[in-house]
Amino acid sequence: MDFDARKRSFLERLTREAAHGRVDWDLVEFLQQVNGHEHIYTTSSCSGRIALAEAHSLSYSKGPGRFRFVAKWHRPVTRSEVARAASGLRNVWLLVRGPILHFVARDEEWAAAIIRAARDSGFKRTCVVSRGRHGTVIEVVGDDRLDMPLVLDGEEVAALGTAVDVANEVLLYAKLRLARLIGCIDAVLHGASTCLDPHTFRKTYIRGGYRGFRMTILSPKDR
Repeated sequence: MDFDARKRSFLERLTREAAHGRVDWDLVEFLQQVNGHEHIYTTSSCSGRIALAEAHSLSYSKGPGRFRFVAKWHRPVTRSEVARAASGLRNVWLLVRGPILHFVARDEEWAAAIIRAARDSGFKRTCVVSRGRHGTVIEVVGDDRLDMPLVLDGEEVAALGTAVDVANEVLLYAKLRLARLIGCIDAVLHGASTCLDPHTFRKTYIRGGYRGFRMTILSPKDR
């Protein structure tokens, strides 16, 4: 497919996925805005997540039966949530992954603009994945990451409360970096002189994010 045909296909998929709640809540508005641009579209995205995995060792986790996701959250978590998800398992790892997004630019000029905006916002591992008549595919990957064993061979090896606090902190830093990326990409799309939009941060991560988390997950005594 050429650029425009492939873009239409991915736009249709994004619409379907968003309608079923399968697009990260803090990326929906941003992805809609990017995909409305004539020369850029997105193929896949994750805003960052905390996960629990069942595996004896991450060093050889590939292969049937060696690795299994137990739970995933795209927001901060509570100790009780993690404890419930890990209950009864003999080998559990707590994982945090930063944002990862894939953009496709129509030409090299737009590709360079996306790469520059991503690196300016702290995503140093941004790179070109492929080039073709469908456009230039750019991968934007956050460096924020955590791999921590909680239980090995049935024995607790990390204090759960401390581990959850560390995981939440890593994820929140990743989300802050994502907020800056959103502002930088927005500047590219609209030719703005700055890549930091404070309003985007306030709206998405304070009113729509953390407050919602506190009100729906934490008990009244913990808010």
